[in-house]
Amino acid sequence: MATHAAEGADPESRAAASLREQIDASVSEEPFRPWCVHRLHEELVDPTSTEDREMGLMRMQLAADQLAAAGRVKREEVNAFTIGVHCQDTLYWSPRAGVERLEEFGPDYQSPTLLRRLGAHFQCHGL
Repeated sequence: MATHAAEGADPESRAAASLREQIDASVSEEPFRPWCVHRLHEELVDPTSTEDREMGLMRMQLAADQLAAAGRVKREEVNAFTIGVHCQDTLYWSPRAGVERLEEFGPDYQSPTLLRRLGAHFQCHGL
């Protein structure tokens, strides 16, 4: 997805293009397993990075959403409410999987299992 225009762009634009390439490669590497924003962040961001985690998550989601808008990845938002707390996540997967909706990945990605997993994810990550 790299372009010659990105090579001459400012460092932030090059970093965004690089992040999109990393996301695209990761999602393509495992086409039959959706990636949530948090997993992308944990896998692709250097653990010694000094960037604020929330800022990094927002940057990751923006890059992944740009790929989805371009048709390079599929996406679906998931929302769960548990004990008065709202948890939201977005999952991304490769078009190579041949599915349009998360539920097509099978029981682990169907409600209510998916919502329980999202609630547990919320507690694990302390968001």
